[in-house]
Amino acid sequence: MTTEFPELSSLTENDRQRVGGKAAGLGELHDLGLPVPRGFVVPADVLAMQDESGLAKLLESAIAERGLCPPFAVRSSAVAEDGAHASFAGQFATELGVSGTGLAGAVLRCASSADHQNVSYYAEAVGGQQGDHLRVSVIVQELVAADLSAVMFTADPLTGDPDTYVLEVVRGPGASLVGGMTEPFTVRVFADGMEVVNRPDWADTRIEARVLGLSGRLRAMGRAITRHRGAPQDVELCVTADDLVIPVQTRAITSLPSTARRSFTLRYVEVGLATRSALGDLAERDKVRLRMVAESGGLSVGRAWIICAAATPDRCSTSGDSVDPPPPADLRAVPQISFVLQDPARLSGAIVRRFSAAAGRIADLEAMVQIVGRAHDRFALIATEIRQARLSGVARRFGEKILIEVGFGAFVPKGVVATSQYVCSLDGEILQCEPTVQEHLFLIEDGQARTERIDQVPELSAAHCRSVAKAVEVANEHYINPSVEFGVDEPGTFFLIDFVEESAEGAEPRPDNLSVLSPGHFRGRVVRVEDDQVLMHDSLDAHFHNDRPGDESTGSDDPVVVVARLPYLSLERFMRQRDPRSMAFVFRNGSYLSHLSIVLRELGIPAIVDAEAYEALRVDEHVVVDTGSGKVSTASRHEEAR
Repeated sequence: MTTEFPELSSLTENDRQRVGGKAAGLGELHDLGLPVPRGFVVPADVLAMQDESGLAKLLESAIAERGLCPPFAVRSSAVAEDGAHASFAGQFATELGVSGTGLAGAVLRCASSADHQNVSYYAEAVGGQQGDHLRVSVIVQELVAADLSAVMFTADPLTGDPDTYVLEVVRGPGASLVGGMTEPFTVRVFADGMEVVNRPDWADTRIEARVLGLSGRLRAMGRAITRHRGAPQDVELCVTADDLVIPVQTRAITSLPSTARRSFTLRYVEVGLATRSALGDLAERDKVRLRMVAESGGLSVGRAWIICAAATPDRCSTSGDSVDPPPPADLRAVPQISFVLQDPARLSGAIVRRFSAAAGRIADLEAMVQIVGRAHDRFALIATEIRQARLSGVARRFGEKILIEVGFGAFVPKGVVATSQYVCSLDGEILQCEPTVQEHLFLIEDGQARTERIDQVPELSAAHCRSVAKAVEVANEHYINPSVEFGVDEPGTFFLIDFVEESAEGAEPRPDNLSVLSPGHFRGRVVRVEDDQVLMHDSLDAHFHNDRPGDESTGSDDPVVVVARLPYLSLERFMRQRDPRSMAFVFRNGSYLSHLSIVLRELGIPAIVDAEAYEALRVDEHVVVDTGSGKVSTASRHEEAR
């Protein structure tokens, strides 16, 4: 094999001085197990010793030995390129779609671009980098047949927020994006979905739905790359027609705004040991009130701590001491914690929360304090224990009956798995049961959601139903139209997860037809959202991480019927980017009590569960959703226009 040309898969950051920053970065991506296009790098010192004829022979041999197939992407990789303080973005040459016979000439042209006047000007402007740092090694890779191309920043370039990713997408190859020749479809990607920042004329609802389906996978990839590289990254990506996401470059973001760190003094109060007078106004806030009510009603619930923070402006902060004192040992040791901002209840209109495993507890608390501390000198967080559940569910009272939905694993009330449904009397006697086979379950381990195949029917015992009924009774004494979220651990012990207070619109009697999640009549064009695993993970993430409210709708859009497997919580962001009057939903499986179903009813968006229609409906087909008849039927374009 032509050893003068190292394979990209063999490279690490330690090889930067010989093969340049871009090639070293590709090697690091390969080390993460990501699908980097196959290829090799021609080091600058080898190029210096070859004429075009000799280089052509070496390249021909290297391609044959590795079994690479044209066309190729020929790309620069200087030592100075893709550095921590200077990117040299667009300064050197790149040639795409190069044939085997034209490869040597393209490699030499790419290498000689170091002599261009723009490179010298840029190098001087960013700090006078010259000499060997500007010698160009050249990457030769198989060209990706990109159906979409994207650039992803794993931190917000405007605010520096590391929890907000910014994604720009264009059709086809990425040259038009990085070259500024095409206006991109731009979104901010959060843990719980995405927000459209710019929608150019070419980006229709199909593009938006497709990017939504990819957003969770892109965020997970960005998070892995950022952790591996130790800093927020500028990642270039290609997406194939079958939605394979292929990274083709990563480099540090060189222009993030600095975020000054502040020092805070913290005070920790365990809620279960505190009186209402000691907690003051906080006793009526969200999760604090939940635990006070649960304790008074004899309900089992996880431990919780109030963390009161006060700025200490006379102290200088370093990376290790911006919060003092550190959390007590028992708070640090709890396997799973959810940090939620309590006072104020929202930050810039958003709920602020973060899930935390024991290993990262201090770092997660530090991050939360810094996020809120940018705007407030005094505030309070609550840290609540997340207990592991074998079963979890949600229940609510309708008149003289209680509806319960239950599934295996963690946090199924978020609408991420199919649930079995029970109807009980107020004292917990089972009156009706509608069992459903559940395909997957989710467990929370070490701060991450893990999925398992299960294919079983979740069932509640009579004793569990009585415990649920008791929790519903307690909730209704203190809340208006509450839903009760609960869990059952491996030994079979019932425990409370949450009370969720609903609007007055949720007070209607229990419907006879639970397949109608939200009533209405609607005509529209079918849009399918297929990436179930991503939507499931995003829906769970929405419970643990920063939950930003949806923006105002973008006005009147073309009417669409969104077809999805379940009423995933993460679909809410996609929904809120449109006029509510322009949408309806068809699900394969449903949950009347899921968070998304509640929002659909509040906004008057029709939604129905119809497994047969889910399987049969095709993209761009025009259909009528009629919850009155419980049917989804084909509509002519003439009917649609009306």
